[in-house]
Amino acid sequence: MQFQRCLTDEEIVALYFAREETAISETSRKYGSYLLTVAKNILINNEDSEECVNDTYHKAWNAMPPAQPRVLRAFLAKITRRTAFDRYDATNRLKRVPPERMVSLSDFEGVIPDSFSPEEEVEARELGRIISAYLETLSDRQLYIFLLRFFYVMPVANIAKKLGCSQSTVHKEIAAMKQQLRQKLRQEEYEL
Repeated sequence: MQFQRCLTDEEIVALYFAREETAISETSRKYGSYLLTVAKNILINNEDSEECVNDTYHKAWNAMPPAQPRVLRAFLAKITRRTAFDRYDATNRLKRVPPERMVSLSDFEGVIPDSFSPEEEVEARELGRIISAYLETLSDRQLYIFLLRFFYVMPVANIAKKLGCSQSTVHKEIAAMKQQLRQKLRQEEYEL
């Protein structure tokens, strides 16, 4: 069996800029399973997740150029998350939302406002700056937990399994991070 090397992110982005259709197949080869995991953490359903990943490739094709992502993996994950949440919202608009899907809102209730009006955009940027500064203070383990839980919407049970620890340990670490973030926001005089 002959091994074929994966292209670098820069080479893949160059294919998008050259409008080469191989950009999509190379993206799929390098990041397909990763993007499918991101989508499955949100949608649960395999078929919807696969469609979401295909939509990601289409949106990446339309975004590059002019977008020139510095970190292709993060760029694609962001597209996948947005697409998955949009699909989730569309299919569950009238249904009761299961608690595990409400992680982004319920876990930060009372810590971060859940919506911003257009007039609050400056305040939202300030909040982003504060959160970014907070994330830089986290250990590698804490950052890993934070991203898995709040970016990838991974259930606590799965995080605990990945880390080889109990769910209660993960819950405690998340609670501690939320408390630290509250303190950081107060320190920065950000109104809760």
